[in-house]
Amino acid sequence: MKKLKFTSLLLSGILAVGFVSGCSSNKEVVKLDPKHKPLPDYVLNTSEKIIETYTMAATYPEVVASVPCYCGCNEQDGHMSNLDCYIDQMGPDNEVQEWDAMSIS
Repeated sequence: MKKLKFTSLLLSGILAVGFVSGCSSNKEVVKLDPKHKPLPDYVLNTSEKIIETYTMAATYPEVVASVPCYCGCNEQDGHMSNLDCYIDQMGPDNEVQEWDAMSIS
C-alpha cells in the first residue's frame, strides 16, 4: 500500500513539474548559426513565426527532412520532404547555401 502511495505521489510530482515547465513563459530563442547563408529579405519581411520556422529548419534539418512534403509543391518542384520547402541547397557540413521561398505562402 505504501509503495502505491509513493508511486502515485511521485507520478503526480512529475506531472506537476511537466505542466509548470510546459506553461512557462520562458521561450528558448533559436538563433541562426553563422555557418548558414543569412535569411533572405522575403523571410525577414514576414512574421516572427515564419522567421523562427526557417531558422529551425536550418538548425534541425534531419527532423524537417523526415516530414513528407504535403503542400503539393513536390509535383512541380521535385520536393522529396518538407525540408525542400525551406532549403534549396545545403553544403557538405549541413550549412544552408540557398533558401527556398516555397514556405512563405
